[in-house]
Amino acid sequence: MYYLIEHNRTTKTTGWDEYKNYQTAWRACFEKEQQHASANKDEMEVVVFEADSLEDLKQTHSRYFVESEENLEMAEIVTGIGAISLVALAVYLLTKKS
Repeated sequence: MYYLIEHNRTTKTTGWDEYKNYQTAWRACFEKEQQHASANKDEMEVVVFEADSLEDLKQTHSRYFVESEENLEMAEIVTGIGAISLVALAVYLLTKKS
């Protein structure tokens, strides 16, 4: 089995897809890399690994699958900061128009 891993180096979140075919997995990896590059998402890491199971992959490449409370809290903080920034920008623009 081949696993396409998308890992966010900032939030430490990881997504994955399974593929039975090596060429299909690498084609999908290339497309994901192009999407992230086009969007200037330098924090994204996209790789393909071969493993017998997802559990085996989690043991051999555990850094991609760290789901500690600290990392989940950091993801929530980053999301919250983005939302607060948008609200602050909206308030600024509305007061500047007046």
